[in-house]
Amino acid sequence: MNRGILPVDSLFPDLDWNKVKIHVAQKSGKSQPIDAFTNSFERWQNGWNGSWHSNNCWNRDFIFSIIELPKEPDRWLFGGIFEVLSCKAGKNKKGKDGKLYKVKLHLEREALIGRLVIHWVKTARAKGRKPESMLQDMTVAEVLPEPYVGEHFPGHANVNHTYAALERLWQESKPDWRAALEHCQGVYLITDTKTGLRYIGSAYGDEGIWSRWAGYFKSGGDGGNTLLKKLLKPKSKGVKYARENFQFSLLEQASSRESEQQVIEREGYWKDVLMTRGTFGLNDN
Repeated sequence: MNRGILPVDSLFPDLDWNKVKIHVAQKSGKSQPIDAFTNSFERWQNGWNGSWHSNNCWNRDFIFSIIELPKEPDRWLFGGIFEVLSCKAGKNKKGKDGKLYKVKLHLEREALIGRLVIHWVKTARAKGRKPESMLQDMTVAEVLPEPYVGEHFPGHANVNHTYAALERLWQESKPDWRAALEHCQGVYLITDTKTGLRYIGSAYGDEGIWSRWAGYFKSGGDGGNTLLKKLLKPKSKGVKYARENFQFSLLEQASSRESEQQVIEREGYWKDVLMTRGTFGLNDN
């Protein structure tokens, strides 16, 4: 180890690593573990660590969880240590056999949850790893002054995020995101990743993208739009469906010099390009 590089295990001197499996939490289908972590620690604890898993991945006493940070290669967020209370055979919602785990949060280094960022280069896809296969390569990248609530603003051309991630950033009123989008005019896209249907919207005048998107979060996902209301109306859907399936992208940032009419015209252009009126989309005008 080079001088000045701090190994992760040095921060956990009382942890018996022989009793630990490391949970390498990565994107699964459309689900991002970081969204679960930032939106609901209970869901992160009992949906990603506890609950159903396809195999006997947690076959030691403790789970040391690290969470993939989207768009930050080789950087992982410490998600806590969980004690495995029980494991029994069970089925998931689709009837597939597996293991049902019950876990509870272990309090060691609780203050580092959501703050410790770890540098580690992934060498395999496996979810449950033995520390002896990777611990020697895990180092401290940084300790954040406050718990992680979302990534830094990536620039207007790179806004392409899930509803869940943006909702959390809005709830926390993350300063860099708010400053960048509060007075930003432009055209945006909402994609229902389950169906592929798209909705084009815009913000102009005194209403920036930040406050326009706030309308979706305040309304439970529809933003007052007729077809989105219809989509989310069934009790089986609602805001849960939006959090799991909606993706927001900023298609075009408008200059502050552009008029309301110019932004509306660009909105219409994108509706034509992406064919969001009628069969292929969620725009009704």
